Amino acid sequence: MAARVAARLRKETDARVETVRGGLGEFSVYIDEQKVIDTNRLWYPTPGKIVDQVKELLSE
Repeated sequence: MAARVAARLRKETDARVETVRGGLGEFSVYIDEQKVIDTNRLWYPTPGKIVDQVKELLSE
């Protein structure tokens, strides 16, 4: 999932996107060193929802 989200963000925004291996089941998104999305193996939003949320946060 991280690869799909990263690819979409690279395509749809001017953001610098970096993927880093996390813990088991972890998926977190940081903007300027601030964690803005924090998931775990029990809750994974769709890649589209993550991309939309990040795009909204970047436009603020």
